[in-house]
Amino acid sequence: MIKLMVRRALRLLGYDILKIPPRKRISPVHEPPAVPPVWPLPRRAQMLTNEDIRNEFARHPFWHYAYQFDGGLSFQTSHSNPGLDTDDPMRPLQRFRHFMPYLVQSQGGTLKGKRILDIACNSGFWSIQCALLGADVVGFDARPELIEEANLLKSITGINNTEFKVLDFWKMNLETLGGKFDVVLNLGFLYHVPKPLEALELTKTMARSHILLDTALYPSDEFALYLKWEEPTDIRMAAHAGVVALPTRSSIELLLRHVKFNDWLQIPVRTKELPVDYLTGRRASWLIEV
Repeated sequence: MIKLMVRRALRLLGYDILKIPPRKRISPVHEPPAVPPVWPLPRRAQMLTNEDIRNEFARHPFWHYAYQFDGGLSFQTSHSNPGLDTDDPMRPLQRFRHFMPYLVQSQGGTLKGKRILDIACNSGFWSIQCALLGADVVGFDARPELIEEANLLKSITGINNTEFKVLDFWKMNLETLGGKFDVVLNLGFLYHVPKPLEALELTKTMARSHILLDTALYPSDEFALYLKWEEPTDIRMAAHAGVVALPTRSSIELLLRHVKFNDWLQIPVRTKELPVDYLTGRRASWLIEV
């Protein structure tokens, strides 16, 4: 991994390295009520038998999320490099309980009637959860095979308030996606691009109210980005080969300040029932008010 200190970049952004401005005052947020994930997923398309669903899942060699459906039918993750911590089927459910209560609270206690954009939606786990909570959702990903997986989940659950598109992040715009969204989900994506500042600026253009940001972090107190080369060898990696930038926690706060968001809250770790990267500070979530 190549270390990139961003001192020159910070000066270009107008910051004195020795006099970093004070951190933005974050408005207090009351502890939100619990919001459980909809799990197992419902099966509303009765025309699909267990055998049909197994055959459809088998058509796709890689699955980033594990899925379980009403009636006991379940499928594990599948990666080109198995044995990852992301293979734990409980991981997305733990993450949901970690940050989704804060998002739901920010929307007045419900997602019903809200328009939500799911950036780099993968197989649609978060899109479908939001749709089952009443939101109208658009999810997109650069990989066509992942959109096929998402549409399979959509057909099994029978939801009709979600649309999935094949789209590269950097081609995202209001015209392509039909205007602004109440909420934009930027989950597990920021560290797969070479330009996190530009990625946050583009994400902001799509949001009317809030952004939910969840990202891996490099463990350092420095205001820095750490570069590495990433190949699209697995569905959890960047869609295109090239340099990606892993932010530190301090650099996230600096980027949010530069993009001039109205307010933000780093979602606190409130339980030990979380994936280890959250407990060790290698991953964190922010609720951002546009």
